[in-house]
Amino acid sequence: MKKKLRYTLLLIAALLSFSAVQAQRTITGTIKDGVSKELLVGASVLGKGTTIGTVADVNGVYSLTLPINVTELIVTFVGYSNKTVLLGVGNVLDITLDAGTDLDNIVVIGSRNATRTKLETPVPVDVIPVASIINEIGQVDVNQILNFIAPSFQSARQTISDGSDHQDPAQLRGLGPDQVLVLINGKRRHQGALVNVNGTVNRGTVGTDMNAIPASAIDRIEILRDGAAAQYGSDAIAGVVNIVLKKQTGLTASASYGATLTSYQKFYAATKLGLPGYADPGHNTYKSVSDGNTLQLGLNYGMRIAKEGYFSITGEYTDRGATNRAGLYTGQIWPSVGGVDKSDSINTSRGLTRETFDMRIGNSAIRSGGLTYNLSIPFGTNGWDFYSFGGYNKKKGESGGFYRYPNSVPPAARANVFAIYPNGFLPLISTDITDISGAAGVRGKIGEWHVDLSETVGQNQFDFGVKNSINYSQAADTTGRFNSNLQTSFDAGGLKFTQATSNLDISKNTMLGDAPLSLAFGAEYRKDIFDIRAGEESSYQIYQAPAGITPGASVYPGFFPTDAGSHSRSNVALYTDNELDLTPWWLIASALRYENYSDFGSTLNYKLASRVKINDKLSLRVSGSTGFRAPSEQQKYFSKTNTVFIGSSILPTQVATLTNESPAAQLLGIPQLKQETSQSIAAGITARPDDDVEITLDAYHIHVDNRIILTNNFDARFFSNTAVKAQLIATGATQVNFFTNAVNTNSDGVEGVINYKVDLGGGKLRMSFAGSIINNSVEKDNKGVPIVNASPTLIANKQLPYYFNREDQSRLEIANPRSKFSATFNYKIDKFSAMVRGVRFGSVTYLDSYLNSSTNQYADPASTASWSKNTFDGQVESFDQVFSPKLVIDASMGYEIAKGLSLTVGANNLFDIYQDIQTHSGNESSGRFVYSRRVSQMGYNGRYVFARVAFNLK
Repeated sequence: MKKKLRYTLLLIAALLSFSAVQAQRTITGTIKDGVSKELLVGASVLGKGTTIGTVADVNGVYSLTLPINVTELIVTFVGYSNKTVLLGVGNVLDITLDAGTDLDNIVVIGSRNATRTKLETPVPVDVIPVASIINEIGQVDVNQILNFIAPSFQSARQTISDGSDHQDPAQLRGLGPDQVLVLINGKRRHQGALVNVNGTVNRGTVGTDMNAIPASAIDRIEILRDGAAAQYGSDAIAGVVNIVLKKQTGLTASASYGATLTSYQKFYAATKLGLPGYADPGHNTYKSVSDGNTLQLGLNYGMRIAKEGYFSITGEYTDRGATNRAGLYTGQIWPSVGGVDKSDSINTSRGLTRETFDMRIGNSAIRSGGLTYNLSIPFGTNGWDFYSFGGYNKKKGESGGFYRYPNSVPPAARANVFAIYPNGFLPLISTDITDISGAAGVRGKIGEWHVDLSETVGQNQFDFGVKNSINYSQAADTTGRFNSNLQTSFDAGGLKFTQATSNLDISKNTMLGDAPLSLAFGAEYRKDIFDIRAGEESSYQIYQAPAGITPGASVYPGFFPTDAGSHSRSNVALYTDNELDLTPWWLIASALRYENYSDFGSTLNYKLASRVKINDKLSLRVSGSTGFRAPSEQQKYFSKTNTVFIGSSILPTQVATLTNESPAAQLLGIPQLKQETSQSIAAGITARPDDDVEITLDAYHIHVDNRIILTNNFDARFFSNTAVKAQLIATGATQVNFFTNAVNTNSDGVEGVINYKVDLGGGKLRMSFAGSIINNSVEKDNKGVPIVNASPTLIANKQLPYYFNREDQSRLEIANPRSKFSATFNYKIDKFSAMVRGVRFGSVTYLDSYLNSSTNQYADPASTASWSKNTFDGQVESFDQVFSPKLVIDASMGYEIAKGLSLTVGANNLFDIYQDIQTHSGNESSGRFVYSRRVSQMGYNGRYVFARVAFNLK
């Protein structure tokens, strides 16, 4: 009986084993190009609904053992459409793939393995298909396009900030404009020459002028939201923006025209204060305006060269009119009569109103034009080609400064000034910006290795002019040499930044046993040159200096000869960047980069990343890296005396920005600049629940040591060292600031994107939801006071509050939105299309410096003793203010008039939403700044309506 039972159990076990074997089967076959029949080595094969997968070997052959209930394979390869293959009854299945995967999915940045799509990279990458969406939107430049689409990108136009009015600074993840690296077609883009030295957001930074690249020339923009200095070098602490130029064939042309149609609070302060003529309780504080008229013309032509080559050229012209959202000035305009302000009665007698003295607070006027090309010429075998791309862009801009009221003109200069400007004058800053770049190289295969040898050169030249102005010292000169020839226009000098980069990149996709391995390494040599050109003598000189006379041209004194010079440095870099698919579901990546700079030494940085596929619908990813940003030549050598207005004062103050190598900096103990360093970690998920849904969610932490800032203004009154005072007097300045490595910061955030496509009502609906939450902070001690790296000399001179104060802190932490959420809906049916987009900009906060002018120390911001009377409501209140979140709606409708010809009409900010007004009279500068220029959400232009005609001939 026992023997029979044993045989029975053995038989059952054998049957179960046989059943288990029969529950699996092995599928084998080849994977080839559907046209050329070329074997696709490294193509991925995955059992649908499983984590079981493999890749095609060097012979293009795959082999995969799957459970019997798996009925489909998912096959992917770079440059080919993903394919789902139904399994038949046999065990041999040869597969072909068709070229032409969506460009939305293939990415150039974040991975040097060309087989990665944006959902397969171990780091987050956004892809903005500019060529596909440009006709749906009213934004006409790159910065504004990204500002309303990319959740972690922020750029708002500045006003009354000198050169920053003409070249928009931009941020990624709330870090500085110079902590994001910009590439064109994967090659480093040069920075701008401009240094942001005014008291607006991004003060002390140097950015890249992405608006110099015509939007009409761009195919797509990739945004790598992860520290990438180990892969791409300096500046990539926050991430990388890669602009990919068009290379398709055919002719496309577009013309758009738009203008603001808006109503803003112009007379708020005047009504609150009961100003004569505006005190009527029923008076409308709003003013309706239409300005900012913008014309943009774009033309692109592309053609094939041989089978794989191409040539694409784009021309674009933009004429953007100025906008003005100035409030009515409520202060004194004319000199006192018998010690009494008679401004309004004097205006009446002259047939003037207070609006005669309006400032220009809004967008600068910009007229620009440029050409961009993209070229590839195949030659030889093994995929060799000569490639080149580049462009030329010319901008001429004009913006306003602070109005010089008759009361503010120095008495010694009034007679000659009033002979030219009887009502005072609004000085204008004009700019002439030239941006030119070019890249050329050869690439192809040597054996199994891909080789790319290139040279990239770029230059940004920023020249300043002053118009409708005067040099007070000429007007006050008693020798009579200028009386008959007082200048009103000046050449104030300029800045120029040149960068040349040589690259050798070598890569190979191979196998490590059964695991696909991507190897990449290379070298880079880069040279940076920064030049300052002095202005003409009359733009900076003090010819005669009675009381109250400031140097040079009013609004923007020219660069002194002592500022002028040429400065250069070079650096050499070596890198390696590798990826290994340990299994079809587990990817690991690493990068290592060594750089040596001629001015501050060497740095070594690394990056590690991994992606794990839970199944064919869900993946996890994680990364960790170190990074660095070399101090720019602009920050090291920029030297300039600027005219600023502090608080509500109508009298200017001269502030000198001096280099770290200046005698004043050395006497104060300001150290020479060194690199910023960073450490970052990130983790996230990617999901594709079905073919029409994509989901990404990522969290990150970035720590930056030795963050470079522009100090606040040191007041010469508090310097005990007479040598420092002497240097300031030589520049006509009473205050001074420097660039320095002052603080450490932490940046934490969460970002998410959902893309969804669905058939609806005979048409197609595309939906995109994106959001980011940012928390940036300066490191503080246990009392909540920022930890500042300052010398004993500064502490002894009680200058620490001017080194880094509350307002400086707020610029790094809360002056830009701490969150941004967007929802975009695109619907297309037959010849009709429509787009609706909502963007919610989070709150921003202004913090006042709260410095006690008598003791030169911090006043307690929480103490009412440091607050001031608000003349709007009579209460003693803090200058600090939180500006509430704002929701901006854009909408457009399009119609295809004929094949290839379409018309789109729409509106940005459809419901005319503005940032909160400033509630404390002390911040409004006597009514002029109803809206803050110190903090920034989405600007304050209001509603913009537009129409666009587009033509596309393939």
